[in-house]
Amino acid sequence: MLRIKISVMCALFFFASVFSFADAGLGGSFSYSASTTPQSFISFTARSDISPWCFFLNAHLNENTVSVFADNWFVNERIAEHLDYYCLWGMSFLAAFEENRLICATGARFGFGLDFFIIKRHIEIFAQTVWNPYFGIKKQDREYSPVIRPVNFPCTAGMRIWF
Repeated sequence: MLRIKISVMCALFFFASVFSFADAGLGGSFSYSASTTPQSFISFTARSDISPWCFFLNAHLNENTVSVFADNWFVNERIAEHLDYYCLWGMSFLAAFEENRLICATGARFGFGLDFFIIKRHIEIFAQTVWNPYFGIKKQDREYSPVIRPVNFPCTAGMRIWF
């Protein structure tokens, strides 16, 4: 299953890079979520210079789970020639699929991060941490129950290539 997830993420990256638009950063990242139920996931990420939004499509490594993050960088300032910092708010959507279990959840995201640019700002290396509480519903064996995770802190490191 992990190979399928990695293959899908690579295919998305190559597809998006072929059809990329001007001033777009496309890349990948790895995240570890410090939570009551820790998770790790790999992401395809896309960001544009003309929009404050950054998007992540995530494949979780230990579960059949897919999630999407949409972050609005409301502060994005330069510290030094190659180093920027940003503050964000955003939304998360999560869906977990197993034989007799389904989880759908959504939540808010609040965080900050650092960008380091090299090679004339064509390669971006970034790290961020976010508070991402979420809630949802779980269906297991024909029974429904709430899912509430107030303690969820995804820490992400990755790289984007700018076209």
